[in-house]
Amino acid sequence: MKSKIKLFFIICFMAILNSSFSQNGVSKNSVTHKLYYYTFSGVLSFDAIEQMKIEILSMQFVTETKIEYKAEKGLGQIRIFTEEKYINSDTDFEFNIYNVKQLLIRYNASPNEIKSEVISK
Repeated sequence: MKSKIKLFFIICFMAILNSSFSQNGVSKNSVTHKLYYYTFSGVLSFDAIEQMKIEILSMQFVTETKIEYKAEKGLGQIRIFTEEKYINSDTDFEFNIYNVKQLLIRYNASPNEIKSEVISK
């Protein structure tokens, strides 16, 4: 009888331990999908827009990007889809939007407004 009680407690302890490890694994390695909007102005060629798109796609955490540009008005918007991974609360890994600003400046465009929204967590 005592061995059955010990066995029961060991099994319960293992189940609780396993459950706590699974929950920690999910929260520590969770991925957040975000969408960034970055408006800009300036005169850009079609080749410059395509090159910017290639460079944005090569940035860390970027999964997709779309650039809408109205040449007659000299205005555009970049949409960037990211998958950001959070390791823990002390060391979050996020997409660095500053790199996009630098890219726009390098192509002689003026960065304007930035917005972001979480798509899923």
